[in-house]
Amino acid sequence: MSRSAVPSWQPVDDLDDRIGGPSTLSMPEDWALSTAWERAQTATDQGGPITDAERLVALSDGEDRHRVTFALKGNTLLAECDCAGYQYHDGWCAHVASLWWRWSIGEIVVSHLDTGREYEQPPAWLELDGRTDYDALTAAELDAYLACERADVGVRAFARSTRRSPGTVGNLLRRARGKLEGER
Repeated sequence: MSRSAVPSWQPVDDLDDRIGGPSTLSMPEDWALSTAWERAQTATDQGGPITDAERLVALSDGEDRHRVTFALKGNTLLAECDCAGYQYHDGWCAHVASLWWRWSIGEIVVSHLDTGREYEQPPAWLELDGRTDYDALTAAELDAYLACERADVGVRAFARSTRRSPGTVGNLLRRARGKLEGER
């Protein structure tokens, strides 16, 4: 998007209503050698958050500003940019790469749209290139399931970190497992 176009940086509430929904992040085979990745590590981002799910990315080595969806949902990362490079490179551009880099080194916080939890770095349970349907789970069940089942955090440790009793966390896990096994 060029500066001649007048973009709207107002929050968008219909993230799930977009045709097909936002894309999940998929790293290209040679992503670590890409120009986008090199640019992401050398240019500074002068943008910032628009909403919990969207950020304005304005890289210092360019003149354009881009709106990027960058948020966790289920066990995956939604990532989508409005630039032409994102479309041309099948979901990988310098703006998405910049957010991934900044998140990996702890410079930005990424929100989980289902649980409301914020992550300073990519969580251990994050899956790229895939999506499991967790719609049947409540936010509390999903939070417990991702931490205890996917990231191998112990029930007691997770209970302490969330100020819940271990029994409550165990019940959340039992219900989450039951719902997920019932869908298979």
